Amino acid sequence: MRRELGALFLAALPLGCASTAPVPEAASAPQTAAISPRPAAPALPPAPQVSPQIDNEDRAVRGVRAQLIRANEVVAQVDPSKLGSEQQEMLSGLKDFVNKADEALRARNVPRAQVLADKASRLAEDLAFALKNGKAAR
Repeated sequence: MRRELGALFLAALPLGCASTAPVPEAASAPQTAAISPRPAAPALPPAPQVSPQIDNEDRAVRGVRAQLIRANEVVAQVDPSKLGSEQQEMLSGLKDFVNKADEALRARNVPRAQVLADKASRLAEDLAFALKNGKAAR
């Protein structure tokens, strides 16, 4: 008897959960709600532009060019066919940083050129170190 009640209960459960209430139809007249406009936000002054200051731009440009020369020397000494996939990625990134730093110098964006040349220099050092320690694929 107990099994029969359990089966009856389980069979009735989905029926009890279904909603049979009629869905109300939309009213024939459109309802309008009073919408109050939001007050305009006060105009904020433009944000100040912050740019790095360079004390001696000529010296900074010379430093960038020196870093790029050293990075290009590493590129010139590398035989891409002897590199493993990791070193090939390093070489590609190195070339990209050098090109972007050159573009920044031509655009007279010395702070950006400094950052890019620094990244190129560090990547060149890492690549040279990896090649010197025999980590390239042979």
